[in-house]
Amino acid sequence: MPDIVAAIIAFGVMIFCHELGHFLVAKRVGVTVYAFALGFGPRLLGFRAGETRYAINLLPLGGYVRMAGEDLDDAGGPGSFRSKTVWQRMAVVAAGPGMNLLLALVLLTSMALAVGVPVGVSNRIGQLLPGWPAEQAGLRPGDAIVAINDVPMRDGKEVVDTIHSHPDEDLVLTIRRDGRQFTVAVHSRREPEQKIGLIGFSPEPIREHMGPVGAFLWGMRSTIQYVAVIVGAIVRLFRDGRFLEELGGPVAAVGFLGEAAQAGGEVFIYTAALFSIMIGIFNLLPIPALDGGRLTFLVVEAFRRRPVDPKREGYIHLVGFAVLIMLLLILTGQDIMRILSRIWARQ
Repeated sequence: MPDIVAAIIAFGVMIFCHELGHFLVAKRVGVTVYAFALGFGPRLLGFRAGETRYAINLLPLGGYVRMAGEDLDDAGGPGSFRSKTVWQRMAVVAAGPGMNLLLALVLLTSMALAVGVPVGVSNRIGQLLPGWPAEQAGLRPGDAIVAINDVPMRDGKEVVDTIHSHPDEDLVLTIRRDGRQFTVAVHSRREPEQKIGLIGFSPEPIREHMGPVGAFLWGMRSTIQYVAVIVGAIVRLFRDGRFLEELGGPVAAVGFLGEAAQAGGEVFIYTAALFSIMIGIFNLLPIPALDGGRLTFLVVEAFRRRPVDPKREGYIHLVGFAVLIMLLLILTGQDIMRILSRIWARQ
């Protein structure tokens, strides 16, 4: 349960940062903001400060910033969203996804400063999975695997590669602990998808410590690499026609982030950064009702030098919102069925 709570809090921070981006830029360009809310549905907590009502709502599935003139109402006046230049409106819309990318950059840079960046793996055991062969054999974090089946191991990569190449086999590990050496026998498990051997541990990483500039540059490079990987994955899903089949919903996302929390703080932070980037990129897709859909209309307006009919745009976004809600329900149903399938498989 604490892992799930940590996952929900992390998603709350991602949503907050996304909406904060819209809010801050809207305020900066002089747009009147009526509401800043996390979640949808009935209000749990809220207060008013100036022109804006701040709220936390019951359903933690997103958030919103409601601005004057954003839809069809209140289209006039100096504080209206539609009264601003097309470039100002683009900045307001793009600020949400931009804040998600900035959050990821801050998380990755902070990790690089705090603990260094992994540049390889050692032959020492970092973490153990409960109930797996390594733990059952009595291995502990910090133990060094110096040989497997009497073959000396030169580094952590060789340890991992050797175990992976012996699925569903008996292995004799030579362990060094506190200056003494001994052997233990384990039986590797076969990972069904990749067909590799696993005994249930992660090797202790070899770290390079950096100063502020180096950590920031590493965080920037890592963020760009994550963006490239996620965009490539999305393109492949659409190209192969497996978008709905492979995509996970909110239940799967919380579960995955909860598992990352269980694996430790470092894994959790890296996973949270990845999810923040995913939220930013997903919102930039040119789909009506998403930020990317609104940006598409603004790009068209910039080229045409006149806006799309507000009523027509509003109807398109309304249909897009309905489709997104249906997609959310479908993905949530898929998540629940996958969980039930895993439970039934264990029985």
